[in-house]
Amino acid sequence: MKTILLFLISFIFSAFVTAQIQRIESGQYKFAKGEIELFLVDTVSKEYAELEIGKTGYEIISSNISPITFYISGKKGELLIDEIESKPLVNSIRLHPSIYDSMAVEKMIIRQNMNKEEADRSRKSFRDLMERTSATIFMHYHVNERIADEFFEENKEYKLQRTMISPRSVTVKTIPGKENEAMRELKRLDIVESAAFIALINE
Repeated sequence: MKTILLFLISFIFSAFVTAQIQRIESGQYKFAKGEIELFLVDTVSKEYAELEIGKTGYEIISSNISPITFYISGKKGELLIDEIESKPLVNSIRLHPSIYDSMAVEKMIIRQNMNKEEADRSRKSFRDLMERTSATIFMHYHVNERIADEFFEENKEYKLQRTMISPRSVTVKTIPGKENEAMRELKRLDIVESAAFIALINE
């Protein structure tokens, strides 16, 4: 399995890169041919990135562009979904309802040879789960980490849970041997913050 390491031209090294420094210095890697990584501004949408990069004639091989999200969970009827969804910064909400399969619970009780007390406790636990639900809150693409932090602080009554925020990036196809040229050209785009070679370790 390939371990992919991104070398940032802007010399911003991640913790992963730091952990691999010894291996890099010993030359146990090689650069990928015909592709580079672009790191984008934190407000760009996938559609706009595809449009702007497409204008240059380069092809996006893969992308990691997702809006910031929050997660909430609680008893049904207490999450105030409609109220949260009406917030201007919120794009949409996806519900994740709990599913109670009584037959599966009974099979588990038999399989684990539970006594009556254990069986009753298991049934109650699953019934309690059915009274709960959860949801993912999708913010608009223009919401960056700073704005999301403000939203979180201003809406503590909803007991929002933070989710991991990933840098927005795309892998772009280039002509093998022309990676440097492609990086110079694409870094001129307003949506591009930095460009990176892709090095393969343990290929």
